[in-house]
Amino acid sequence: MKKIFAILALIGIAATGIAQNITKAGLYRKGGAAVVTEVEPVTANVTIRVVTEIFTPGVYARYAQKYLGKRATLSEYSSIEMLDAKLALGTVEKPQAVVEQETYTLPLPLNRMSATAQTTEEQAAATADLIFSLRKKRLDLITGEAGENVFGAGLKAALDEIAQMERECLDMFYGSKSSVEEIHTYNITITPNKNEYMVCRFSDKEGIVGVEELSGKPIVVKVETAPHKEYKDLLLPLGPKDKVSAEYTIIPQSKCMLIVGAELVDSFEFASPLYSKSVIALPIK
Repeated sequence: MKKIFAILALIGIAATGIAQNITKAGLYRKGGAAVVTEVEPVTANVTIRVVTEIFTPGVYARYAQKYLGKRATLSEYSSIEMLDAKLALGTVEKPQAVVEQETYTLPLPLNRMSATAQTTEEQAAATADLIFSLRKKRLDLITGEAGENVFGAGLKAALDEIAQMERECLDMFYGSKSSVEEIHTYNITITPNKNEYMVCRFSDKEGIVGVEELSGKPIVVKVETAPHKEYKDLLLPLGPKDKVSAEYTIIPQSKCMLIVGAELVDSFEFASPLYSKSVIALPIK
């Protein structure tokens, strides 16, 4: 009975007197059969979302300044951005997945049904005229100049259709964008003899790259574990009739962090017997 009280007291002391992140994991006896639970490995999962945005110039981009009064970008380009990076305890079965967003294709010139051959500039001029014509029709609908029979749901549908046509015409001058989102996942097995793990690197030009690509910023998983303390003054001894000592396993709290470049982006805490320490309570003489 005294031993039971000693065990309960030890649990309370470990939880309050030492630190709240220290827990008792089990009881072991010297000279007897040890009761040991199997230590499960700790796995940290890293999930990184990257989006690549591609800009395609309009077919009439060189005429935007002349007919619409504003310059357009003439060359194609792409940009890569890391949307987020998350860290979680556990394993993800599928190590990598790719999600492609629907790309928007530039429409064909609206005057493609013309029976007369037109130069590219003539087509651009006609498309610009259509843009201004659509804007006038929109204003006429809003002010009621287009007639009294267009109202309610019909008016909204007409305005939406005009807006869509205008957007398509403007894209012929100012271009459009499409994007592809990639999801990368990595499962990192944590071991006590290593506290830093290089996952991959991120490049603004190429996205996720290997650790050997030094031009990209490193993505690192780092583990910090609370240092073990001296517990002998805090452990209650066993009862005077106990002829054997008791051995306890104390597990400190560990913190797993995901660092991108020099920035901490995510973390979680865990307690694992991998980082445990045995503490012996001696019997009273």
